[in-house]
Amino acid sequence: MGVMLFAVIGCTEDAPPLSSPAPAPSSSSTPASSGSSSSPEPPEPGPATPLGAATVTAKDAKLIEAYGNGALFPQGQAVPATSELAVLRRGRTAGTGDLAWMPDANTYCLVSIRERASDRQCFGLAKERKPQGYVHVGRGAPHDLGSQAEPHQLWLSVSVVENTSGPFAYKDGTPEHATPVQEATVRFPSGRTMTFLTYEFPEGINIPMDAEICSTSRAVCFKAFEPSAAEQ
Repeated sequence: MGVMLFAVIGCTEDAPPLSSPAPAPSSSSTPASSGSSSSPEPPEPGPATPLGAATVTAKDAKLIEAYGNGALFPQGQAVPATSELAVLRRGRTAGTGDLAWMPDANTYCLVSIRERASDRQCFGLAKERKPQGYVHVGRGAPHDLGSQAEPHQLWLSVSVVENTSGPFAYKDGTPEHATPVQEATVRFPSGRTMTFLTYEFPEGINIPMDAEICSTSRAVCFKAFEPSAAEQ
């Protein structure tokens, strides 16, 4: 998840070529929530620790082996410990999938590992944000080449929700052709949590651009395909 095509996921990628026009970056996806707009002062140190199903287990051995491959990290650069890694998605092929970690509360890093290609990139969250319910919506990016049975290339979107418990799901049900929302949560020593939400859809398929993802209580809702503005 011929020659395989691959591009890193993240908010800096071009929007997917859906049949509906791609939305312009917007910050309107930030949910209504009480509290003043502020980030931890000073920025909360990390790293964060993955919780529940996001924790690396023995069944992830091949994925972790691929992650630790020196080709992913330049010589001399520190490789995050396995205990810091949250497994966002486990690929159908052993040794493939998507991992994330947060060295501090304002930065998250993603590694995508596929059968023939892998990539790594880090991103910054807004430095000023609501302490409860902040949402950062990422752009979709291609991550696999369709097979003869499934000819459409899949796109993967990764969004981040702060200090809000799930589960999360599409407000009016999962759109046709899309996959259900998967989530992985990490927690900082202070109790601050960040939940990574991932969802897939095939290119060229008409996914409603106003589709919303919400928490169970609907305390937090956001447009799944409306990327947040660049917040480095």
